[in-house]
Amino acid sequence: MKIIWTIVTLLLIAGIVVVFQPPAPTRRPDDSAMIESAERAMELATATEKSTSGATTAPSAPDLDAALAAKSGAPSGDASSDSKESATTPTTDATNSAAKENAGSIAAAPEETPATTTAAPLGAAASEATTKKPSPEPAAAKPEEIAAGSEFTPEIPTIAHAEILPSRFIKLADGDISVDDAWTVRGAGTNESPYEVSWEYLSSAQETYVPRLSEKKIPARIAFLHGKVVKISGYLAFPLVAPTSSECLAMLNQWDGCCIGIPPTPYDAIEVKLATELKGWKKHTINFGAITGVFKVEPYLVENWLVGLYLMEKSKIDTEL
Repeated sequence: MKIIWTIVTLLLIAGIVVVFQPPAPTRRPDDSAMIESAERAMELATATEKSTSGATTAPSAPDLDAALAAKSGAPSGDASSDSKESATTPTTDATNSAAKENAGSIAAAPEETPATTTAAPLGAAASEATTKKPSPEPAAAKPEEIAAGSEFTPEIPTIAHAEILPSRFIKLADGDISVDDAWTVRGAGTNESPYEVSWEYLSSAQETYVPRLSEKKIPARIAFLHGKVVKISGYLAFPLVAPTSSECLAMLNQWDGCCIGIPPTPYDAIEVKLATELKGWKKHTINFGAITGVFKVEPYLVENWLVGLYLMEKSKIDTEL
C-alpha cells in the first residue's frame, strides 16, 4: 500500500513540475539569421516609407547593419553579417524598387486644381421665359436728384367710387417724374412718348383702396394716369373659344386663362381693348407682350367687392420684345 501511495505522490510531483516549468525558448540557433533578416527588411521598408513621405531620409545599409549587429551582439563585418546581407538582398531590392516607383508617381502626379462646372446652356423655351419678364420698376430718384428737380401738380381726374389721396410729383432733370419720392414714371403720357410704369406701381393702389373693407381711397399717383397713354409689359390671356378677339387680359403673372399659372387680381391685371382684332394665338399657352393704349382707372364693384380696376383702350400689342 505504501508503494502505491509513493507512486501516486511521485506522479503528482512530476505533473506539478511539468505544469510550472518555464517554456523552453523556441528560437533555434538556425533561425536567428532568418529572423534578423526579416527584422532588417521591415526596418528598411519603414525607413523607405518615411523617406517617400518627406519626413526623414532612409538610413544607409551600413547603418542598419551596425544597428542590427549591436542588437544581436555580433560585429557588423563578420560572416554572419554577410549571410544576413545575402539573405535580405531580394527583399531590400524589391522594397527599394517599390519605394522608387512610389516616389516617381508622387513626383509625376499633377497638383490638384479645384473642379469647375460649366452651366449647360438653357433651352429655347427656358431662355424665352428668362428674357421675357415684366419690365422692372425704374429705380427711385436719389435725394439730390429730387432736390434739384421742380415740384408740380398734374391734373388729377375724378375717379368714381373713390376718394383721391394727394401725392407728390417732382419733375427731374432728365424729364422723368418722381412720385412720392419712391416711384419713377418715364415718358410724357402721349402716343409719341407714353408713360412707362410697372406692375408694382399699379399694385400699390391696394394699400389704400379696398372697397370690401370700406377703404376707398386711390392715390393721386394712380389717378393721374387716367386718360393718358401708358405702356406696360406683361403676360397676356386671350379668350379660349373665339378664333379672333378684340380683347385680352394683361397680367403681372403667368396665366393661360384656365388652368396654368396664377389667376390675377384687380390690382395686377388690366382689361385690354385692342384697336384691331387679333388672331392666331395658341390656346393654353403663355403669351407675352408690351401693351400701349389709353389707360383708364375705373373701379368695377359688385356689392362692394372689387372685380376690376384698370382698363386700356385703343391698344396695340408688341410681342417682339
